[in-house]
Amino acid sequence: MSTVIRVTNVETIVVSVPLDRPVVTPIHRITTIDNVLVTVRTDAGLSGISYLWTFGIERAQVLAAMVADLGRVIGGQDALERSRIWAMLAGDINFLGRAGVAMFALSALDIALWDIAGKAAGLPVWRLLGGAARPLPCYAGGLFLSDSLDAIVAEARGYLGRGFTAMKMRAGAKDWRDDIARVEAVRDAIGPSTVLMVDIVQGWTPEQAIRMGRELRRFDLYWIEDPVVFDDIAGMARVAAELDVPIAAGENDYGKLGFRRLIEAKAIDIAMADLQRVGGITEWMKVASLAEAWSMPIVPHVFHEVSSHLMAATPNCLHAEYVPWWDLLFEVPVPVVNGTITPPSGPGLGLAFNEATIDKYRVA
Repeated sequence: MSTVIRVTNVETIVVSVPLDRPVVTPIHRITTIDNVLVTVRTDAGLSGISYLWTFGIERAQVLAAMVADLGRVIGGQDALERSRIWAMLAGDINFLGRAGVAMFALSALDIALWDIAGKAAGLPVWRLLGGAARPLPCYAGGLFLSDSLDAIVAEARGYLGRGFTAMKMRAGAKDWRDDIARVEAVRDAIGPSTVLMVDIVQGWTPEQAIRMGRELRRFDLYWIEDPVVFDDIAGMARVAAELDVPIAAGENDYGKLGFRRLIEAKAIDIAMADLQRVGGITEWMKVASLAEAWSMPIVPHVFHEVSSHLMAATPNCLHAEYVPWWDLLFEVPVPVVNGTITPPSGPGLGLAFNEATIDKYRVA
């Protein structure tokens, strides 16, 4: 095969997948997951895939347009020159800013290029990154505010029955007493040895977070996630300084510079990096190294099927997050067995889009 593999075109498909029931958080009411499926094609006959997601078809279409625009920028480029292409795209989006829709699109192209690189080498991405395939710890994400206390207790027990030893619940209810009751009920249901995280989804003020963090300390939480609005770095630093429970955040921030700000401000104890915001696989690995330099663990935000590759090569990574919303996007979803996930063994990401899902839910 030629040592140069040139990008010929980039394709996007928008699919809107309805949830079984609406999900409510302190800042969202979610009825559909709206996804952009991205395929980067090359003159060698190899293609790479990735996906983005958001809430709202129109917003997904905006993301698709941005991916298509940056796709034209990388046309004719050597798909294996991932670092150079990343830097080129980062410069190209400078006017819009290295955040938001522009960074989402950059991330999608970067992930697809890693998929191509793995296929060109005949190796899974985790091997390209220097990792080792092994069962990796995974937590179940769910237990939403939109469900009753009885329902989340039943859900938590269901996770135990499936072999999960870690799970994450949501808090940030209008009445703080509801939060305490829900955390207490879940902890009682899962016992003291199961890892429990609480995601506030940016629902508290710093003052509320400090008070509630102290109230919830007795439930032995593994972390409190996104206690305040993501860009209130000073407020989050106050919370982190006042609480013994570790603070996990960063999923809403962008790139290594965003995490540098969080870490230098001592606003987080655990770096949580989201693949579509951080800048794809290339930048995610740099954030992992940055966190390691500060003796800080990192965790991925969703994208478990891709994140498993990164975890396999990241010694300071704690858990993958499993939310099943995206499993139907793929012909063969990456299984979670007894609370662990093993990265795919096929070349590249080891994934292929499910044509039946595309036919059923495609909107553009």
